Amino acid sequence: MEAPRRGSEHGYTFIEISLVVLILGLLIAICIPSFLGAKERANDRAAQTGLRHTLTDAKAMYSDDDSFLNATPAGLHQVETALTFATGVSTGAKVISVDNGAQRFVAAARSQSGRCYVIGDGANSAGTVFAILAASQACDAANAPGIPSSVPAADEALVGGGWATAW
Repeated sequence: MEAPRRGSEHGYTFIEISLVVLILGLLIAICIPSFLGAKERANDRAAQTGLRHTLTDAKAMYSDDDSFLNATPAGLHQVETALTFATGVSTGAKVISVDNGAQRFVAAARSQSGRCYVIGDGANSAGTVFAILAASQACDAANAPGIPSSVPAADEALVGGGWATAW
């Protein structure tokens, strides 16, 4: 009977195992930041989507009455039951802060990433505008700057940078 031989036929050497662990470690180091970035972007999009649905509902109410006065938390909840509407601070992507007047509508939502996204529209203004409130501000639609009367100069909203034409 022949004695078992050591080598690649019957097992792996320490160097081979170390190499596999090293490669797996590198792959994990590359994938985790990508995954976390994708998760943050998805959280931000959830808040933005809720705001877009809210503004669509508010505009539908405006088209019925030529006023945003009925676009209150109670009025919006009758149209959109998947979201929660409030006049105070937004605490999550599905909790929309609302501030409305006869000729303007503003809504804000806090993403799980911590950003506070704001969308607004006015009857005689630049159309739909977008903002991101500064981290020091409460995520409340009442904290948003006034709706501009002309198209904002900024193409993309920056944190604390005022209104823009997109997020």
